[in-house]
Amino acid sequence: MNIKKEKKEFSNRYSGYYIFDVEWIKIKGVWNYRFTLFDNKQNIIVADEIYSKENSKNIREFLEQNTRNKNKIAITSDLDEKYKSIIEGLGFKHQWCLFHTLKNFNKIIKKHIKENKLTNEEINKIRKEKLELFSLFESKSFKNARNNLNEILNKINDYSKVIQLIICDSLMPYFKTFFAFLEDENIERTTNKIENIFQKTFPKSVKKLMKIKTGAMSRINIRKEIQNQKKLFNSQTPSF
Repeated sequence: MNIKKEKKEFSNRYSGYYIFDVEWIKIKGVWNYRFTLFDNKQNIIVADEIYSKENSKNIREFLEQNTRNKNKIAITSDLDEKYKSIIEGLGFKHQWCLFHTLKNFNKIIKKHIKENKLTNEEINKIRKEKLELFSLFESKSFKNARNNLNEILNKINDYSKVIQLIICDSLMPYFKTFFAFLEDENIERTTNKIENIFQKTFPKSVKKLMKIKTGAMSRINIRKEIQNQKKLFNSQTPSF
């Protein structure tokens, strides 16, 4: 088996469905940022670089360079506001990570409850409305999710202020970004796959030992190569 040939052929078949994420890495006491683009259909890292700044210029440069002449369909990311205009500007559909989305909504609701003197009845009302809100993400189709949101909007004044805030400031303006996965089942719902890759290639215990940028990238590339070799080996292993 020609491993190099197989690896090259594999890497040339990028699907166009990606996950993008940034991992913070401290080198010599200074925060650096690992930009990673992951093909969620092929389950392989497309690109990996360490930047000294996590700004729009570097993000755009990284994504533009590493998706040039490749299929451009969709990118899933966390909720960082910088990503949206860059990803869509490069011609991709953009999906916000559902795990981060629900976590953020929970955070907003908990903060509201904590900062306001609410009765048990009011708190229970908010929790019931939250479940209704979260059920939108379990919809079977984009049309179904849209119809369910419209039903909520028809009675929006009956909802608690914090739920109204989430619906009007987040869900309505960015509905397609939350529910792109319902229009195309190949779009990844979360960034979990890439976060698992981060844990395998650069766990927290190793981060503390890094002294120079080249050392960090060497560690990352070695772990990536191990993962790629395993993938290639498994793809060539006959099943009985």
